[in-house]
Amino acid sequence: VDSGASNPMKNHKEWFSTMEKPEKRGFVETSNEPPHRIEQIGDVRLSHVRQREIMRNVLHVPAIT
Repeated sequence: VDSGASNPMKNHKEWFSTMEKPEKRGFVETSNEPPHRIEQIGDVRLSHVRQREIMRNVLHVPAIT
């Protein structure tokens, strides 16, 4: 998860517990690279020792590394 981003984003589709297409087509801009398309938006489950949380509205951006 990119903690310095305005929206959390992941490139691993299998980490999402829910996904849906964004209402509007969007892109993510990173330094030194062309914009990356936001494919889907969803929830990612986070597991910590004895604690589980869900990160909501995570952007699925396959092209980010």
